[in-house]
Amino acid sequence: MKIKLYITCILLFATVLITGCTKENNERIPITTNSEKALEYFNTGLELSQNIRGQEAVYYYLKAIGEDNDFAMAYVQLAMVQSTPKLVFKYLNKAKSLIENVSEGEALSILAIEAGLNNEREKQNNYYLELIELYPNDANLHNVYGGLLYGMPNYKTAIKHLKRAIELDPELSQPYNMLGYSYRQLGDFEKAEYYFKQYIALISDQPNPYDSYAELLLKKGEFEKSIEYYRKALEIKPNFIASIIGIATNLTLMDKQEEACDTLAGIEDVTSDPGDLRRMHLAKAVVNVDYRNFERAVQELEANISISKGIEDDVSLGNDLINLATLHLMKGNHDKALKYYEKSMEYYERSNISQDLKYYLRRQLFANGARVAYFKNDVETIKKYKQKYEYSADKTLNLNEIRNIHELGGHISILEGDFENAIYEYNQANLENPIILYLIGTAYEELGDYKRSKKYYDTVAHFNSYNDMNYAFIRKTALDKLTEY
Repeated sequence: MKIKLYITCILLFATVLITGCTKENNERIPITTNSEKALEYFNTGLELSQNIRGQEAVYYYLKAIGEDNDFAMAYVQLAMVQSTPKLVFKYLNKAKSLIENVSEGEALSILAIEAGLNNEREKQNNYYLELIELYPNDANLHNVYGGLLYGMPNYKTAIKHLKRAIELDPELSQPYNMLGYSYRQLGDFEKAEYYFKQYIALISDQPNPYDSYAELLLKKGEFEKSIEYYRKALEIKPNFIASIIGIATNLTLMDKQEEACDTLAGIEDVTSDPGDLRRMHLAKAVVNVDYRNFERAVQELEANISISKGIEDDVSLGNDLINLATLHLMKGNHDKALKYYEKSMEYYERSNISQDLKYYLRRQLFANGARVAYFKNDVETIKKYKQKYEYSADKTLNLNEIRNIHELGGHISILEGDFENAIYEYNQANLENPIILYLIGTAYEELGDYKRSKKYYDTVAHFNSYNDMNYAFIRKTALDKLTEY
């Protein structure tokens, strides 16, 4: 039995470079400002950012800029704590305009973050390697580079740099957090728990350590205990949105979808920030996908479109349409899915993002077109789009695009009945996407290898990812599959 399933989303992501503010030296990246008061505000903002309290940090970054209007790194950090893409690019572009006035370390940092936003991972990686060569004893730099490696993903090398950060500065909290996540991804839950508990011990008065440990418990299927720790985070900061969504995720996986939606609706009681409200509606859409209430999920995404229009954020509108297209693809509305994928580009084109990122996003239209064709069992169209995708991305191919190409190769193989090659291709695609894992299980089932197919279906059924539409779409299908064994 074959099933054709896919969801994709575009992530506009940058690694946050949180640096210490010191005078020029060989230990840490220097910060350029003409005001000691600005530096004081900046440091306060950095401490809040490091503790994942970005919205509180905004005040201090703005105060720093008020003291020094040419404070490039204040604009960088202000960009990184924004909840909507429009403002991220606005402030980063301002920082980029000041790049001639800053130190070499700051300039490389700005270029690295810009490369991350443009999905140029290799370029971003090279900038950080230059920075580490210049400042090998900057604990924050090893911490940030570890975070970049985590996202690539290269967990073992990430662990190396995160541990180096702790050696250089045992009181720096973020490396403990990322070590917890890195070991979790490697399946070593015991070490993950150790580092998350170290993180809690280090800054027990902050919400994020409890939130991070709660996510590990979620992954392990300990839903009630996970909720307990998410609530600990909310006792410290009632508007810590990630923890509210975390509780809702646990409730969803406990098949308490209405309670999950009610929990998410409470976000409106603690914040009016447009970015937070968009997160709320997207999270409610995910819950409804899990509950197979696609019409309600569409309503939630349409609410996001209204918010994005209200704040005139073209990047958010593009992202909203990508999500809506994906939802229609799930529903089997192939033509609508293709329409919204294509329309998203209109908003990206007129936004304030870089041309490099616009080129990247245009290329993804080929990949998304191929995914729609997969749902329609149209092998020739998949091949056509895959060829165009490979050709257009040839010079700038990054890891995400390489994975996408292997995914499309898997789709072609599975439709043509070449299940062994489908497994080969899918294993080089994004294995953090539970739908890809499900398709590997499907290929093994077609080959008559029921032991392996059951293993993959079980992995998918208990993937327990945090508010993930891919997982919401495939979870119950995988659970149903297991009843056949």
